[in-house]
Amino acid sequence: MKKNTFSTKGLTKVYGEGRSAVHALRGVDLDIPEGEIVVLLGPSGSGKSTLLNIIGGLDRATEGEAYFSGPEPERDDGQATDPLPMPPQMAASCA
Repeated sequence: MKKNTFSTKGLTKVYGEGRSAVHALRGVDLDIPEGEIVVLLGPSGSGKSTLLNIIGGLDRATEGEAYFSGPEPERDDGQATDPLPMPPQMAASCA
């Protein structure tokens, strides 16, 4: 049995609040086994880019979890980071 390279559990992403809130993802559970090729298909606005941005560490989910099974990333000081760290160019602009 292959281990999963990427997994999501209950992934939700909401932009905005109240009546104007946009639910881009609602409780997405996904397992992508190692070595598999995956295609995301759907109409415009269905959450494809949002899902990829969260899996790639470019955005944070409102709820749920996303996992990458690679080696655990470390910061320069040797401490473990979040499971999906922010890319260095974004982390520098947020500091």
